[in-house]
Amino acid sequence: MTHRLNLFEQQLGYHFADITLLELALTHPSCDLELGDNQRLEFLGDAVLDLVVAETLYQNKPDFDEGALDHSRASLVNGKALTAHAQRLGLGSLLQVSEAQRQHHPEPSASMLEDAFEALIGAIHLDGGIQAARTFILQALGDAIQKAQSNGALGNPKGRLQEWTQLHHSGAVPDYRALPEEGPEHARTYSAVVQLAGQELGRGCGRSKKSAESAAAEHALQQLNG
Repeated sequence: MTHRLNLFEQQLGYHFADITLLELALTHPSCDLELGDNQRLEFLGDAVLDLVVAETLYQNKPDFDEGALDHSRASLVNGKALTAHAQRLGLGSLLQVSEAQRQHHPEPSASMLEDAFEALIGAIHLDGGIQAARTFILQALGDAIQKAQSNGALGNPKGRLQEWTQLHHSGAVPDYRALPEEGPEHARTYSAVVQLAGQELGRGCGRSKKSAESAAAEHALQQLNG
């Protein structure tokens, strides 16, 4: 296993001073080992990933409002995207699981791969600090981040929707209305609907009221262009 991890380090372009952190990042909870598993590292890596992606978007896209920033970040760090990054790195073949887990599920699930990817970020952060983690994240997500920054669909959907309505509806401006909030207070989900002259154009949800409005505008644009 040590040889495989050394080859994996070469692939990552990062050498661990403490290889046990990498081993821990690749240990599924089903193993039930005394040394622990990757859940705590996944928690840390999730926060580091959010910070680095948010910081990168904030610095590189001064024209994005809060909603557009949140929408772009969500597209980059959702489970499907992270699972794809984990698959490209081949984390599935390195992930340590119990024999019982392997018998029931011969291949790692998407959530297992997502967790392992975030745990890897947490391990790099603990081993080499935020700069090492940032370098890895920007390398792993570089193409996706570049696409998010250059893709108009992830830009300012509220601004683009207003341009469309003003052009096609004699200067009319979309109206946004908040819908009932859902979820516990510490993890509230906000929803919004966008209308034009009383007609609903789209709906969306997000972590804040502004991001919900941006998601609603994005949905409206998809409907109008569909």
